[in-house]
Amino acid sequence: MDLSFKMKQWACISAVAILSPLLAWAGHTSPVTPQKAPPIILISIDTLRADHLSCYGYRRVETPHLCALTKGGTLFSAVSSQVPLTFPSHVSLFTSTYPFANGIEDNGEVLPPHAVTLATVLKAHGYRTGAVVGGFAMDRRFGLNQGFDEYDSTFDLHREKEPDSGDVKRLGADVVAAASQWLDPNSNPSFFLFLHLYDLHTPYNLPATYSARFGTGYDAELRYVDEQVGVFCDYLRQHNLLDRSLVILTSDHGESLGDHGETTHGYFIYQSTLWVPLIVHWPAGSASFPAKIAEPASLMDLAPTILHFAGISPPPEFKGRSLMESLRSGASKTARDVYSESLYAHNHFGCSPLRSLRSGRYKYIQAPKPELYDLATDPGETRNLYAQKRSLALAWQEKLASLHPELRNEHPAGKKALDPHTVALLNSLGYVAGASEHSESPDGEADPKDRIGEFENFGRAIVLASTGHIDESSALLERLLTVLPEIIDLRMSLGLNDQRLRRNSEAAREFQQVLKTDPQNVRAHFNLALSLFEMRKLDEATRELQTVLTNAPYYTRAEDLLGTIALQQDDYGRARERFEHVLTIDPHDYIAHYNLGALGALQGQWDTGEQHLRAALSLGPLDPQAHNTLGSLYLRKGDLDKAEVEFREALRLQPKSVSTHYNLGLVLRKQNREADAADEFRQALAIDPQFRPARDALSGLATTPN
Repeated sequence: MDLSFKMKQWACISAVAILSPLLAWAGHTSPVTPQKAPPIILISIDTLRADHLSCYGYRRVETPHLCALTKGGTLFSAVSSQVPLTFPSHVSLFTSTYPFANGIEDNGEVLPPHAVTLATVLKAHGYRTGAVVGGFAMDRRFGLNQGFDEYDSTFDLHREKEPDSGDVKRLGADVVAAASQWLDPNSNPSFFLFLHLYDLHTPYNLPATYSARFGTGYDAELRYVDEQVGVFCDYLRQHNLLDRSLVILTSDHGESLGDHGETTHGYFIYQSTLWVPLIVHWPAGSASFPAKIAEPASLMDLAPTILHFAGISPPPEFKGRSLMESLRSGASKTARDVYSESLYAHNHFGCSPLRSLRSGRYKYIQAPKPELYDLATDPGETRNLYAQKRSLALAWQEKLASLHPELRNEHPAGKKALDPHTVALLNSLGYVAGASEHSESPDGEADPKDRIGEFENFGRAIVLASTGHIDESSALLERLLTVLPEIIDLRMSLGLNDQRLRRNSEAAREFQQVLKTDPQNVRAHFNLALSLFEMRKLDEATRELQTVLTNAPYYTRAEDLLGTIALQQDDYGRARERFEHVLTIDPHDYIAHYNLGALGALQGQWDTGEQHLRAALSLGPLDPQAHNTLGSLYLRKGDLDKAEVEFREALRLQPKSVSTHYNLGLVLRKQNREADAADEFRQALAIDPQFRPARDALSGLATTPN
């Protein structure tokens, strides 16, 4: 029986702050009668540039299904994202708050519990709420599942290999199918469905059957997404949902596609990544609204608009403004100033933060070298007017400065470090994940514009590593370190590459070098411990993990690894204490559930072991090791039929598992199916001829009298 306690990389990060609870507000409003409230469907197409839709003037690709929503609807032509990153942008949309106020300014951060979101408000007013998300950056562990009755974020995260990008994004067809499945039993009462399509986000990896039709690259993915939205809208028509629902189509941010030297998004805050589409398809019988609104607005205005249309007063926490005034009169009485930001270059590359304010036709970008653009005459932001219109730029700068004190007291006090597996999963999507705790550059004022070339190379190194070209990635990181030796993320990435290649001694040196610069860097201490663990230096690894927990008591990965060390030292009591304590902090911790289940199997605690292994499988249903261990529990318990089911599922997921073939052989032998058992033992030996238990078992079968 194989009861390996190999470290599983899983993550569920604790909250970073506490926002005002919904209940403090809900009692002061009158709920809309659910029967009278309109069904609401919000479709977010991640990374969709507004100017790549044919209804926004794009000519290279037709997007008929997306643009069909303008029939009987309103197209908003000047909507901006608050931040060009997936999770922070969606948080601003759902909470109608600024990133600097809600504290979510980078991917991998966690929305605190009790946040007041569009979903929590609608649920409090009788709506059935569901979400289906296509990208790992929106996984339920990051907290946006609050207020949803069901939040489907199913990703294949528990493979023995390093996660690749195909494991952490879902195909649009799968997302649409899951959303349709949710609607089948949930579309009679008033409902809110959030549908998140991630195909446009790098890496572009359509299956061959689709790439043969659509090609490859951004526009090919867009054609695919357009088709999938068409499939979903066909479903809505067939079930009489399209005409009776409020359907909103938007995006979290755009994609630079080379504009201003940026390939993807997040680093700069130019319009190529901030300008997003917004199309609202009104329910049949609604008041007549304009076909187009050109007034500048932001994603923060979307949640208040939805609530306004549904007859629900927005909670005081919402800072955006409803667009209904503009819809009824063609323009609001007061102009909207649109704030946007990115701390990505600051967090990961020692640059100054970027903040912008759009007011009317002008947009000001605050940076060491400030920028001012007239978007009416220069939508591509190619002519910086700061020198010519300095007085106007200074006025916009003052408006921007006055915005921050308004909500500054709400800003959380600090961030929590990402665990290594979450970093790896976000990296596989092309993000430089996990901001350094010591992210200041020596002068603190490097302009992101001056480092875009090096940053693009850094992003290329991340992609190379996530696609298996680790040596090439490391060579590029080494070259970047000769130019920017102070950038901690470069050295951290180099250490992670060494870990991937099992060069743990080299990895340890890189993490130790990081700690010379930043002694409190929790990620560096943990990764150093992980390398020491792999080198069997358990005492040294334990000291590093204790340092991690001293600085970050919430860091459950450290306690998980301490529990694993206790297991390897046969200190089962101490191991159990560690894993049980983890579950008091994070009830959804995969590693703790898995190892407690394995302990139950080892010590004959069948019910407890099965309970924890089932919990682990609910978090990682595609993990062959968990199925194998559950099968081992059933085998030891004597429940051979259930054991066979689990072993066969493990082999379906991982056909070349020596231990699972052996374990299945043991079951078949106990069932007196000697020929089948012999076949399983032979398959184990074909994979590993040195696996002695299978050889002995096979010999035993050969000598057993008939």
